[in-house]
Amino acid sequence: MAPGRSGAFDAVLKWVLLMALIAIATVVSYDYGLLTYLFGADKSKITVLIAVLYVGFSGHCLWILVELAREYRRALQIKEALARSTKVPELPQGTMMIDRYMADVIRSREHPSEVEGNAHLLMMSLGASLRRRTKIGTYGTDLLYKLGMLGTMVGFVMMLNSMGDLSNFDVDTLRGALQQMIAGMAVSLLTTIAGLIGGILLRLEYNIADALVTDISQTAVSFTEVSLLPLLARGERDV
Repeated sequence: MAPGRSGAFDAVLKWVLLMALIAIATVVSYDYGLLTYLFGADKSKITVLIAVLYVGFSGHCLWILVELAREYRRALQIKEALARSTKVPELPQGTMMIDRYMADVIRSREHPSEVEGNAHLLMMSLGASLRRRTKIGTYGTDLLYKLGMLGTMVGFVMMLNSMGDLSNFDVDTLRGALQQMIAGMAVSLLTTIAGLIGGILLRLEYNIADALVTDISQTAVSFTEVSLLPLLARGERDV
């Protein structure tokens, strides 16, 4: 890492790189006519819904990453400040989760005999609060998978419906039934493919956010155990 660079926003850069690769793949697919066929052959339009939801969840992932990157930057700043400090830190006045966490740890040490072990509980609470922001990624991935499965069922229903229209066996009727069966099969396969690809790519995006949450939690544990609690204990002995 370069001097003076914290790397707090590296996760955002990873997301941008991933989206750039996805955009290139999308352009190539469009150039070969794959996207046109995907959206045109799907009579149920479930693939369009999957694409819209994927774009929406990707935007949410970017927003979450930016917010978490700010928390990580703040955690690194606190860690660096505490490493240089020789006295009990002042109560943080910021509104970020890391600031509130640090303030809670300091307050919990005002009566140490009554709050033994509260710092560890606060660490667990911070980790849970951070992970709650990325939970929607699990829901979004599962939703795209389920929409793909729904498209599979819709395609099968379309195929069966075409067979039910066979009142006679002349050439025109058979041709029409066969075309409907092919359309139903296309819906079944294309929506499944769209749901799988969308779910996998969305999971990759939110994995970046999950990794950032882990980095924030580890940094918070590090500055709490190595610097903050020893400084507070020293301040209690000096009183």
